[in-house]
Amino acid sequence: MDNRSFLAKRRDRAIATFLSYKEREVDGFLPESIAQDLRKIFLDQFNDVIDLAFDLIGQDSIWNDEFMARLDDIYSKVSGESPEE
Repeated sequence: MDNRSFLAKRRDRAIATFLSYKEREVDGFLPESIAQDLRKIFLDQFNDVIDLAFDLIGQDSIWNDEFMARLDDIYSKVSGESPEE
């Protein structure tokens, strides 16, 4: 798995976790327009951070594939998700 794919998977999992919690636990207390604004603000900010990370990955950096694979396995076990291939 390349750097961008790894980061994109993490981004997608984090966003899905956050938004599902928000929809399940918070949206019932908010007017629809506020719930939609909160979703947009979160996605805009989160994606800005990821875009910055993508830019940094494009620069000269050292990436340890073995470490990242192990980190991915740990995350999957801790979060209860099965590792994706």
